[in-house]
Amino acid sequence: MNYQATDSKSIEPYEDGQVSGVIKSLIEDKNFLQTLSSQLYPKLTKIVPPITRSLVKKMFSNNFKSSNSVEEFQRNLAPFVKKMIESTTNGFTYSGLENLSSKPTLFIANHRDISLDPLFLNYSRFIEGYKTVRIAIGDNLLDGDFSEKLMRLNKSFVVHRNIKGVKETFRKLQYLSSFIDNSIKVDNESIWIAQREGRAKDGNDFTDKAVLKMLYLSCRKKMKLEEWLLRVNLTPISISYEYDPLDVTKAIGWEGWEYLSDEENNQRDLQELVEGIRGKKGRVHLHVCKVITNSPNNLGGLAHLIDLEIISNYRLWPSNYIAAKELNLLDSHSSSEHEVHDPLFFKRFDRLELDLKKKVLKIYAAPYVNAKEKRLDFHI
Repeated sequence: MNYQATDSKSIEPYEDGQVSGVIKSLIEDKNFLQTLSSQLYPKLTKIVPPITRSLVKKMFSNNFKSSNSVEEFQRNLAPFVKKMIESTTNGFTYSGLENLSSKPTLFIANHRDISLDPLFLNYSRFIEGYKTVRIAIGDNLLDGDFSEKLMRLNKSFVVHRNIKGVKETFRKLQYLSSFIDNSIKVDNESIWIAQREGRAKDGNDFTDKAVLKMLYLSCRKKMKLEEWLLRVNLTPISISYEYDPLDVTKAIGWEGWEYLSDEENNQRDLQELVEGIRGKKGRVHLHVCKVITNSPNNLGGLAHLIDLEIISNYRLWPSNYIAAKELNLLDSHSSSEHEVHDPLFFKRFDRLELDLKKKVLKIYAAPYVNAKEKRLDFHI
């Protein structure tokens, strides 16, 4: 089955011709303006909401009404991304520039934050003069409202989850696989996709073979795995945050989510998206790994190669070593330089019960443990 634009129009990012109309709709969207004003000016919004909405409307209009293409929208968005990075991190760095190129690429990445992981990749590519990537997002983030419009303006496309029925599942996965392949080979657009469904809530960055199966699905009958790897220029991405704004939320978990309505789950996910953007992240580092060209025998072998690249290039922070030490997981080979004192790290968990604090520490210790088990040498 070949990709047809009409088959999966609903999953696609906006085209340039749609941008101006979408932005005009956002400028007149009271719900969007109210939400944006409450995030930017929470105190003022409570006192004089109409005035604040008017100020935000003017600000958004002045900055984005001139956008007539996706590229122009993202160029106008870049200063706001820069400001977010400056105000919520202690520095963003990236490495592996030798592995970046203008060649359309399938980036497969570890996944810690709903929106920031691909945003940091796009920002680094923007700085280096490369085109931004199309971003795979779960349909749990779609609300049919302004959030969805903003994501699709930012080159997001939809990965359907919890599909019912074998035939419907295969059909949608085939469309998705074909759309991704078409993006790379016809549209010359790179792709970002997470190595597994959802964020790594336990700190473990392991690739789900089912994701690779979906990606290879549309080409599996016409080319071998090694040919497909060369076709998509498969490149792992490893990103790490010194602090996770949602660390406690991940430790608590989402028990009972299946009993919530789709709307309630959607609102929960979008709220966590906002918390991730606004929360303090400490230092952030992204590494563009080497392109995988050596052909494994199967998708399980490919998943292993991706994991090795991501884990071997994951920047460990003092928070990872401190957590490992607290859990008695720090081995004798770890240099004393890693055994640092970080009052800010522990202050985050002052009011947590012991069991919950232990769960949070396990999340932070996991990258160190995985590195140790693979006998890889890391440095701060």
